[in-house]
Amino acid sequence: MVENDNLHILTREELKKYSASDFKEGDVVICNKYYIHVKYGNYRRASLQTIVNSRDDIRDLPMRKHPQYIRDFIEREKTVVSA
Repeated sequence: MVENDNLHILTREELKKYSASDFKEGDVVICNKYYIHVKYGNYRRASLQTIVNSRDDIRDLPMRKHPQYIRDFIEREKTVVSA
């Protein structure tokens, strides 16, 4: 994972280890050609407000157009790291 303040670059395999809720409001996660903008709004989980767009088209992709691995990342429960 490559990080730069609120920008995180993850491979598809790394994305499977995380949840959108593991990131802060305003973070951008880049995976392949997709940009995932983490947003919470008034919710405790990022799954309802997070938006996705691609390098090819900056418009927000409707949920039905998200690749399944990105939907899984957004909908997954927050990862619990054990010490």
